[in-house]
Amino acid sequence: MLLATFMGLLDASIVTVAVPSIQHGLGASFGEVQFVAAGYTLAYAVGLVTGGRLGDLYGRRRSFLTGVVLFLVTSVLCAAAPSAPLLIGARVLQGLAAAVMLPQVLSIVQASFTGPARASALGLYGATIGLASISGQIVGGALLAWNPLGLGWRSAFLVNVPIGLVALAVAGATVAEGRGARSRLDLGGAGLLGAALVGLLLPAALGWPVWSLPFPPAGLALLAAFGAFERRQANPLVPMRLLAQRRMVRGLLTVLAFYAGNAGLFLLLAYHLQAGLGQSPLHSGLIFAPLGVGFAVASLAGRSRAALVPGAALMGASLTAVLLIVATVPGHAQIGWLLPALAVSGIGEGLVAAPLIGRVLAGVDPADGGAASGVLLTATQVANASGVALIGGLFAGALGAAPGTPGTALSAYDHATVVTTAAVLALAVLTGLLARTLTDR
Repeated sequence: MLLATFMGLLDASIVTVAVPSIQHGLGASFGEVQFVAAGYTLAYAVGLVTGGRLGDLYGRRRSFLTGVVLFLVTSVLCAAAPSAPLLIGARVLQGLAAAVMLPQVLSIVQASFTGPARASALGLYGATIGLASISGQIVGGALLAWNPLGLGWRSAFLVNVPIGLVALAVAGATVAEGRGARSRLDLGGAGLLGAALVGLLLPAALGWPVWSLPFPPAGLALLAAFGAFERRQANPLVPMRLLAQRRMVRGLLTVLAFYAGNAGLFLLLAYHLQAGLGQSPLHSGLIFAPLGVGFAVASLAGRSRAALVPGAALMGASLTAVLLIVATVPGHAQIGWLLPALAVSGIGEGLVAAPLIGRVLAGVDPADGGAASGVLLTATQVANASGVALIGGLFAGALGAAPGTPGTALSAYDHATVVTTAAVLALAVLTGLLARTLTDR
């Protein structure tokens, strides 16, 4: 299950490294390659709650294995795509496959483990998130540099095949079946929620084109309509009893602050390292590596809810260090100072990630495990999109010019990085304050 988790999260980022190669190889427009990247994440986010509910209704093991098979098939379709429109279509299908596959992981963990064993499983899950978060740029850059069998960008999709086959074989032999109460899938609720999430997430996924500005208000209106519709359903897509739990609501608010800050940090550092300091995507990914390693190691060690507030404090301390380094250290000399600061940031994030998942899902009825996992992962995706939109817009405004424009001084990037790091620091402080409400018994 962790291999499948790694594979699904890797595919959300590995393609961004291959975008220039895809554009050249397929003769695609800039708008088309934007949809290659956005199609996956958008379809994934839109389908998560429905995918989780499918596991509750029809079997989590069956849904997980079906999702893995579909993910492998669509990965091969992506690699074989002869044109940009077909690649976009295959990426959307791949995102929907991930939405069937990944919510089952947390719901199976909830159903299969209790007590310390569950904390250990969630720690391993958090470590997998940490490794996947920094592997996209490293693996993608390495594959493009190595160019196995002359496959070019297509190898970024085919790398899923051996990983997925191992996950499929081992999970098929070891994962027990489980499901919630039998009922019919709420198709009306799924349609309303999907449309609402498209409205909320599409503008950020495409960099806020002017034509997309009406989408977020429409998304909020559809989200309100979804809530009203669900209250009238006998078998709703999202049982309202989940959102009646104070721990669940407080946990989801913490998830929004935590993952919005993480997404913002990755974006601002990518801008600063690549456009400001002139690092290649591969070198930039290697500079991120201490953060991912720290995240993975701390996820294994920090399994208790008592680690939530100290973890957020470490995040705040490391971000303060990043802000001071960029503000005071000149040019490329910053990199040597940033490495330990990013490692500390990763440790703080790892101490928060696994216990946060456990606290959000604690007390959820096993019958609602898939729906709760889908809601949690959807909140994560909304947070990621919000963080990218907020920090990206703030960075562009502070820079005063488009990133990469000739003549833009390095000091301008330093200034923009300092301003946006301060915003991410505020989100880390908010994460700590919200996390305090989750540490009670």
